[in-house]
Amino acid sequence: MFDVLRERMAENAARVALVSDGNEYTYEALAEAVRARERQFRADGIGCGQVVALIGEFSFASLASMLALLFCKATVIPLTREAHARLGQYVDQLGPDYLVDTYGADGAPRAIAPAERAWRAILPADTGALIVFTSGSTGVPKAIVHDIDALCYRYLAKKEPLSSICFLLFDHMGGINTVLFLLFRGGTAVNVAERQVDIVCQAVQQYRVRLLPTTPSFLSQLLMARAHLKYDLSSLQVISYGTEVMSEAVLRKLNEVLPDCVFKQTYGLSETGVLQVQSRSNDTLWIKFIDPGVESKVVDHVLWIKTRSNLLGRIVFGAHGPALEQNGEEWFCTNDLVETDGEYLMILGRQTDIINVGGLKVYPSEVENCIHELPFIDDVFVKAKKHPLLGQIVQAYILLDGSLDKAEAEKLIKKHCASRLERFKVPSQFVFNWENFVNDRFKKVRTP
Repeated sequence: MFDVLRERMAENAARVALVSDGNEYTYEALAEAVRARERQFRADGIGCGQVVALIGEFSFASLASMLALLFCKATVIPLTREAHARLGQYVDQLGPDYLVDTYGADGAPRAIAPAERAWRAILPADTGALIVFTSGSTGVPKAIVHDIDALCYRYLAKKEPLSSICFLLFDHMGGINTVLFLLFRGGTAVNVAERQVDIVCQAVQQYRVRLLPTTPSFLSQLLMARAHLKYDLSSLQVISYGTEVMSEAVLRKLNEVLPDCVFKQTYGLSETGVLQVQSRSNDTLWIKFIDPGVESKVVDHVLWIKTRSNLLGRIVFGAHGPALEQNGEEWFCTNDLVETDGEYLMILGRQTDIINVGGLKVYPSEVENCIHELPFIDDVFVKAKKHPLLGQIVQAYILLDGSLDKAEAEKLIKKHCASRLERFKVPSQFVFNWENFVNDRFKKVRTP
């Protein structure tokens, strides 16, 4: 699989592969750096079956190191500096053989005392592997093990090169998908120092970026900042969004301010990789799977997936150390609740996101979409709040555009919700000018 990538890099030698820290790096320069790192890693004994924790971002040094490790058929655990600080105890429990910190002076691999771990039995015998951590938003994170070749089959078809912001992180399945997608097609990855609206939009303007893969939470921030009035975003042809549920009202607003852009919903999980889907139209949340390696089914409103890129296994961390849950099932339960309409489906949210009001189910996305319809709303976030009698109630966090005071806004929100929603779905409590609930993966955290 990665022999194909070597060939593609050679074919596109003169093209720009990466923009980072204000510098442009060609495929020729990247390939040369990868070869140098590969020689260094092989000299240190890194190869198939060796587990390497790689700390970095989508910088030139980090990208060259990641590709070199995959060419060596090693098992790579990509981590940002912040993720390593947060997840270090779990990484240690995995027992990697080496640590490579690309923030260091030379990024040389540091050998770690090898640890015998039963989970290594699932590592592929003749290809590399990738380990990513789940967000842990509902508890202790899990480590997901993938055969890297199984993840990459969908990149093999030759397609037109394009440029894209590296928005999703170095340790995020979506971020890794973006970069591999670009490299296999000879595209340009534009790394940004911070995932802030001004910095991202400035990069789009400066480098005439055509693709922005991001999250609904970031797109809400883009609307609030009126970024389309401050920056030239005309180069953007596609904005893809995923990792959380999008509000239809927000999607309509985005279509109004960026009418020449295609908005494309994506779908993926740490356990399955990012899957190819097609939206019914530019302003709808209905999607269907078009990935030839994917089958789907819905059981009791829950989506199940069978794909060539399913995980090899899941590592769970407990009091007695890491325990392997090997993937013995062809079908994977996503825990995503969906509606169906023929071959199309709409993601309603995770089962853990549902608010239970006295035994009645409330989908936060439905309430958020209703409130987003009001013109004075900049952003809204709905989550459960514990209640002694009902179990939970609906609580809405509101950001106003400044045209109304809080009392008047609350009155109008309640009136609008009462006209559109069943009574138990109408928020019981409101918080204005709420704190930021967006996590380091740029999605809202709904855990009560």
